[in-house]
Amino acid sequence: MRTPKRWALFLILAPLFALSNRAPVFAQEPAAASAQDPLLDTLNGEFRTEYQQALAATLAQPGPMILEEGDNLILVRNGERTSVNIKPAGYHELKAVAHIPLALYVMLSFPPETTISADRRERLQHYHDLMISAYESLPRRHFTPVQLQRQKMIFNAGLELLRRALGTGEVSAAALKIFTRTVSPILLSNVADATALEMRELYATTAAWKKQLTPAEWNSLHVVMMGPHMPRDQECSIQFFERLFHEREEGERIIYAESLWNEKDALNLLATHVVDESAGQAFFGDPMRMHRDLLADAAKAYLDSHPVGK
Repeated sequence: MRTPKRWALFLILAPLFALSNRAPVFAQEPAAASAQDPLLDTLNGEFRTEYQQALAATLAQPGPMILEEGDNLILVRNGERTSVNIKPAGYHELKAVAHIPLALYVMLSFPPETTISADRRERLQHYHDLMISAYESLPRRHFTPVQLQRQKMIFNAGLELLRRALGTGEVSAAALKIFTRTVSPILLSNVADATALEMRELYATTAAWKKQLTPAEWNSLHVVMMGPHMPRDQECSIQFFERLFHEREEGERIIYAESLWNEKDALNLLATHVVDESAGQAFFGDPMRMHRDLLADAAKAYLDSHPVGK
């Protein structure tokens, strides 16, 4: 039996009427948009809050610590600070002369070019003039007679390289190689002398401070050093404190605050180390376990059983 036309029309239009009586879908607020996930947001957020509380509590009751900030070693104990300069003037003078060969190398190498551009010529001439002025000040510095002769050798080699480049208008790769290889052992002698100056100050300063601290304070002492990225591996002061505290590596009592240049951030890193070491010992019997990515061992095991690139 055929459906009457009016009923057919009704069957077609009825669903549309029904939809028109509903509120538009886009006008409704999805329930999930404003609600927090009880696991990912609420509970995990509480973990972050409690962790920050643990850091704050650690910083509120600090034991004695040593901070290395620039030239200064600072003992913080019972709210008092004792600061000692461990890098005397002679240290900086030896280091400044050792920087001359490196400055010349980068000026002549980056960007690479054979013919010296006008801009580079101007910079090379400016550096040449600065070297002449500094050379004249060498006898008034803190150099021993042997050190003074060494500084003059570095200056003279650098001035010869500069004058050749300015005279020919060209960068000679061969001349630059001869220069770097010639001054390298002289430069390293400066490094050795500067290191000895710093080490002597570290030995004397820490020996005096150890006498002021109780055995318990000394055994709980932390050292926080602020420094840039590049010298972190086997950094001079780190090696000293590793020997002093009989530590195998930086990370437990010795903390390198890489590129953290204000004390607040460095101390927050110290608190993080203290809290994470306690957790690492409690869960894994290893205070250094949290100094590695917690996923590190599982990642290694997975990659060992699922070789990459095959």
